[in-house]
Amino acid sequence: MSQMLQLDALVMAMACLTTTQTDLGGGLGMVPLILDNFGFYIDLSLSYLYLQTSCPISALSGLTTRLQALTNDIASVKEQIGGLQEQLVDLRRSGGPAGYPVSLGLPNAIGSRLLDVDVSQLLAAQGGPGAGGGPTTPSNCLKQQHGVVRIRTRANVEPFFVFCDQKVRGGGWIMVVNRYDGSEDFNRKWADYKIGFGSLTTEFFIGLDKLRQITSSDNYELLVQLQNRKQELRYALYDHFGIGSESEQYHLNVLGKYQGDAADALRQHEGKKFSTQDRDNDESEANCAAAQSAAFWYGSSCNLSNPFGLYQRLLDRDKDEYKGILWRGFLDGPKGSLKIVRMMVRPRSGTS
Repeated sequence: MSQMLQLDALVMAMACLTTTQTDLGGGLGMVPLILDNFGFYIDLSLSYLYLQTSCPISALSGLTTRLQALTNDIASVKEQIGGLQEQLVDLRRSGGPAGYPVSLGLPNAIGSRLLDVDVSQLLAAQGGPGAGGGPTTPSNCLKQQHGVVRIRTRANVEPFFVFCDQKVRGGGWIMVVNRYDGSEDFNRKWADYKIGFGSLTTEFFIGLDKLRQITSSDNYELLVQLQNRKQELRYALYDHFGIGSESEQYHLNVLGKYQGDAADALRQHEGKKFSTQDRDNDESEANCAAAQSAAFWYGSSCNLSNPFGLYQRLLDRDKDEYKGILWRGFLDGPKGSLKIVRMMVRPRSGTS
């Protein structure tokens, strides 16, 4: 079920509440909307049963005009989902709960009647999309909208949001890394790289846990887009890509056939474990992640590719000592830094 359908269903439920005099357990009041992995979660219990019997279909008959007026507000909420991911990451990093109250800035017409509602339950009760039809969350970005989309890689795992790119090479790509202005710090520790960081709508890294979950669910290909300060855009495409689990230090265990014009720079990182400044898994005597102020699948040499290196905000000042964003064969170092790096994956079946 698309996010818009979920939000529409939520608005319908709220509108019903505002047009009836139903008292749900002593008065609803202002109940916060709880998001966990940016899915809507509700514990309706007896209140939900009471809503079913006390909210007639006739109460929804005048929703057309109201829904039209709320379209822009709903679209705005959807755009905020990517930004909320960063808040959730920070909360988890500090040891807080997975779900927490968030103010979405909804209009007063519905803001005063927010309800913790499981939208899938409401749709099932209404006989709408997803009613009795099993899982409707897509498993990847194939045939989805361009932008933030909620996916579930397998039926038995929690869904999460990703950024889908439908504009590059036929679309269907899940954005893994996006760097273009230096607004996000990539010189981070293991815990950050494990769960990911940054906003899906700006610079971010999806997280090794999610990347492992995605690439182990199907045969995925990898696309790397690179641009230098001269605006030269190049790419590297690998027809198979996958990483190991955390117990395997997320090692780069699958790297297929290469094509492109950026050089086959990942080949020397194949089979290597992921390293961060506080988790030295490389094959060098030095701590490559600490030396390069970055993190990557480093091997015996620290002076190869470094796509998670320090961003060069001022293009007339080179990053030195291989600490910049480097791609061997396109920008080798030891000085300099690339301007744009994007890494995306999609199922190979989507190209057949």
